Amino acid sequence: MTLITGFLSGLALVAPVGPVTLALLGLGAERGRRAALAGAGGVVSADLLLLPATLLAADSIEGLDPFVFRLVEIIIGVALLAMAAFGLLRTDAARRAVAGIRRPGRTLFAVALCNPMALATWAGLVLALPDSLRQNGGLGPFFVGILLASAVWHGILALAGDWFGPRLGRRGHQRLVRLSSALLALVGTVLLVG
Repeated sequence: MTLITGFLSGLALVAPVGPVTLALLGLGAERGRRAALAGAGGVVSADLLLLPATLLAADSIEGLDPFVFRLVEIIIGVALLAMAAFGLLRTDAARRAVAGIRRPGRTLFAVALCNPMALATWAGLVLALPDSLRQNGGLGPFFVGILLASAVWHGILALAGDWFGPRLGRRGHQRLVRLSSALLALVGTVLLVG
């Protein structure tokens, strides 16, 4: 049961739109299944490192001032708005940047590892964990469920980008970048408004 709870929690945490989601869709659309799945593997590998590290830092995270959390939200919001502006104003350059990723696995591993949105998500998860889960040996299955959710979700994104990519054409790819950028702008605005 803890594994299923972890899986469902993981889906809720990894499904929101962010830079990694859009990069995987773009990779699938521009470079195909193999590159996108390599990128998905990089994201899941980063999650594999971030989850235990966040858990080990739980006590430090709990002691942080709420102002620090608000500051992180503002930084993430500004970063997302900047990415959104780049995608909206320089659509072809943004599309080419994703298509030009040479080592998708390594690149998305680094992006996911340094993604402040992911760090904030995992920190929030650790802060919300009930003590009963920590004490009764439930953390292992719970985190395995989260990692499975990450693998499934990011794999689906990679395959979806590959499936839609050839059907879109050049104008469709531009629309995808603009739509993705608009979604990033929405998420960034929500974070700034708080």
